[in-house]
Amino acid sequence: MEVPEASVVRVRIAPSPTGFAHLGTASTALYNVVFARQRQGTFALRIDDTDVERNRPEYEQLIYEALQWLGLDWDEGPDKGGPYAPYRQSERIDLYKQHAVKLLAEGKAYKCYCTPEELETERRQAQAEKRPYKYSRRCLIDPPKDRTEFTVRFKVPGGEIKFTDMIRGEMTFDAGLIGDFILVKSDGFPTYQFASPVDDSTMKISHVIRGEEHLSNTPYQLMIIDALGYERPEAFAHMPLILAKDGAKLSKRKHPESNLMLYREQGYLPEALINYLALLGWNPGTAQEIFTFHELVGVFSFDRVQHAGARFDWEKLNWINGEWIRAMDDAELAKRLEPFLPSLDEVTITRAVPALKTRMSKLADATEYLDYLWQEPESPTPDADSTERLKLAAEAIKDVPWQPEPIEHALEGVVSRTGISKNKLYTPIRLALTGKKVSLPIHYTLALLPREVALERINRAIRS
Repeated sequence: MEVPEASVVRVRIAPSPTGFAHLGTASTALYNVVFARQRQGTFALRIDDTDVERNRPEYEQLIYEALQWLGLDWDEGPDKGGPYAPYRQSERIDLYKQHAVKLLAEGKAYKCYCTPEELETERRQAQAEKRPYKYSRRCLIDPPKDRTEFTVRFKVPGGEIKFTDMIRGEMTFDAGLIGDFILVKSDGFPTYQFASPVDDSTMKISHVIRGEEHLSNTPYQLMIIDALGYERPEAFAHMPLILAKDGAKLSKRKHPESNLMLYREQGYLPEALINYLALLGWNPGTAQEIFTFHELVGVFSFDRVQHAGARFDWEKLNWINGEWIRAMDDAELAKRLEPFLPSLDEVTITRAVPALKTRMSKLADATEYLDYLWQEPESPTPDADSTERLKLAAEAIKDVPWQPEPIEHALEGVVSRTGISKNKLYTPIRLALTGKKVSLPIHYTLALLPREVALERINRAIRS
């Protein structure tokens, strides 16, 4: 659908620092950044750190590190400041208290003194009567006189709540089905349903772009915005969930692929992961599948975002990453490979790149291909035929210039003279050099080793 215009576009993400950086955070950040850059707007990073027991500073740093690795930079945030600072919710507690006092004074919220046990009794009663649970409003009607500990509840006004979703169109919720919900907990900290709309309003967020799991939160938050007298955001967009292979929502506890930094550790290129995330739940309407960030800014639109969840597909990600690897300049690829090959010098890595880039789906694959260069392989004893082929190969390459092309030419000469197939000639050489049946092209596998080391491994296999 058509995106409502706003004179100033301001978008945000508000991740919680309660664990590793989540793939869903990156996905949401991507769509926010793309939209902001399309409209010459501002992208803010807000840290939702009101979960005192689970928040950790190191988790906040992981959020920064992960987004920076992906190139999803923010214009305002805890580390950068901005006109609506502070950007950590834990530093905005006084603001939430002020807004809660305002709602209490206007009769739009009230103090609730109910104990957890009393509330659980209400829930069980509703369950026994097979009806949806809504708070009874007992503390609005007849609050107990002898208690001091309380929460602050919002007094739901009823009626319909309507808003525009840029993906799903016009949305309508019946507030009569929503019970009076808690705004401020007994410890003085706000709930998500309260802090988020207060922050969006005071930070002048124009478009709220977030995951589909927040769609049901929107009517709650709009009621608060309305009650406080703020202008609503121009529009919302609830992006489809990223689903695991089994169709379940990606979970930090169950699905390792939800850990964003896993992709850096395994050697996925940030450009490729951005490319893949953009295609999870959105398609351009053309056959093009490889996109730079700049291209995404040019073509992305909410009217091509699907409603259903998008299943994570390792095969598709590996294909996209491989395409980015193959398109990369050799010198740049060599530089990116260095952290994965600490035992090799820059020259050796550079020499290996032409062969590696046609075979890798991720940078960590290079370790599996090149570990024979720094560790002695465990090679099986060749049979009689393989031993003879190793002798032919050793004789053919012992005096050639030690470069891939002359080595390849010499081995092809053996194939031509003897009629032995390439596979039968090359397999025992691979095993002797690497201990594996799969390697880089045989002429590269040989040339990357010093000549004397390569010939010694072949001769050792012959002697065995």
